[in-house]
Amino acid sequence: VEDLDVLDGTPLLDLKPYVPEFDHRPDVRLGWLEDVNERARSTTSDDRFS
Repeated sequence: VEDLDVLDGTPLLDLKPYVPEFDHRPDVRLGWLEDVNERARSTTSDDRFS
């Protein structure tokens, strides 16, 4: 890695969100997001913004 504005020896973290559709891991649970995610898939627009 080059041209970073960090101190020597500073750990570099590359955090990314977990996306079940792309990251297939059998040992992962989404917790509270499972219900929200399912509702988002089945909710349709009520045309307030069209």
